[in-house]
Amino acid sequence: MVGLSAQQVLQKRMDTTANNLANLTTSGFKVEHVVSRALTEKPAAASDQPQEVSFADAWTLQRDFSTGPLEQTGNPLDFALEGDGFFEVQSQAGTAYTRDGRFGLNDKGEVVTHNGDPVMGEGGPITVNPAGGPLSVSREGSISQDGVILGALKVMKFQTPGALERMGSNLWKATDEQPQPATDVRIAAGMVEGSNVNAVLELTDMIDISRAYTSVAKMLSQADELRGASIDKLAKVG
Repeated sequence: MVGLSAQQVLQKRMDTTANNLANLTTSGFKVEHVVSRALTEKPAAASDQPQEVSFADAWTLQRDFSTGPLEQTGNPLDFALEGDGFFEVQSQAGTAYTRDGRFGLNDKGEVVTHNGDPVMGEGGPITVNPAGGPLSVSREGSISQDGVILGALKVMKFQTPGALERMGSNLWKATDEQPQPATDVRIAAGMVEGSNVNAVLELTDMIDISRAYTSVAKMLSQADELRGASIDKLAKVG
C-alpha cells in the first residue's frame, strides 16, 4: 500500500509535468507543480515494529503566476499585461479571468478572446468598427479609433492568485476573494505574454519522476516475489 501510494503521487506529478510541457507555447499559461503531504490519519501500522506507516498524498496543485516572456506579434488586438493582473472576460460559465491576450473581433465587432468570449471593458464589452481606422491603445488600456475612445480594457488583480480555480481554455474563476482593479498594470499592444514554463526544468523533472516510478515498481515486484516464496514455504511446511 505504501508503494501504491507513492506511485499515485508520482503519476499525478507526471501528468502535471506533461501538461506543463504541452502548454510550452500557450500564451499566458502558468506552470503547475504537485504539492504532496503525509496523511495525518495514519491509516496503517507495521506488524513487526511498533511504528505507524505513513502514506503520501497528492494534496494540491501549486501554480507559479510569475510573468512569462513578452512576444511581439504586430496584431493590434494582441495585448500583454506588464504586472500582476488579469483581463476580465465573460465566458459561457460566467465571469472569468485570463492572462492570454490573443484577442480578435466577432461578427458584432466586439473584442473577444480566441475562444469567442467577450473581453470586458469598464462599461461592458468593447465594440470596434471593423471598417473604421486603425486602433490606438494606451498603456492604461484605453482603446481608441478615429479619435474616439471606444472603451478601456478591464484589468483586475487578486491578492492571492494561487486561490483561483482553473476553468480550462486558459481561463480562471474567482473563489472566495473578490478582485480589485489593477491600477498599476501597464498594457503592451501588439504583444502577448508567453508561457512561463521552463522546458529544461520540466524535462529534468520528468526524467526524475520516471526513474522514481520505476524504482517503486521494482520494489513492489520484489515484495510480491518474496510474498509468493513465503507462501510456498509455508505450504510445504504445512
